Amino acid sequence: MKIEKILLPFDGSVHSVNATNYALDLAKLCGAHVTIVNCYEWNVGLLEVPSPLVRDLESTSLQKAQDILKIAENIFIDRGVEYTLKAIYGAPGRVLAKQAESKEYDLIIMGSHGHSEIAGLFLGSVTHRVLNTIYCPILVVP
Repeated sequence: MKIEKILLPFDGSVHSVNATNYALDLAKLCGAHVTIVNCYEWNVGLLEVPSPLVRDLESTSLQKAQDILKIAENIFIDRGVEYTLKAIYGAPGRVLAKQAESKEYDLIIMGSHGHSEIAGLFLGSVTHRVLNTIYCPILVVP
């Protein structure tokens, strides 16, 4: 199996940092490109929200996702591995499952637990959801 494209979900948790270090090392060995993804969303929960407030919430959520991605970038920068940073709007489990379904990636490397959604019994809920919908190999890093 040739690994050329790796998908790396990143939320800034200890487990995602561990997965990031593992992805960096593996990408160096394989000469693979790593796409680092942070999923973000916001819920207002109100029917009538003024448009300026909605735009402000969208902007703040996106900025937070980009700040989290900078943590991963600091691990990758000047380390000899090609990478792309992506902030994608949506629930992490759904977004990552859709990314996996795209069949664009040879491998997904992700932390066993993270900051988002309610944790599962043995794996984080996002990891569990991706494991149940994958179309490529996945490496779960503790």
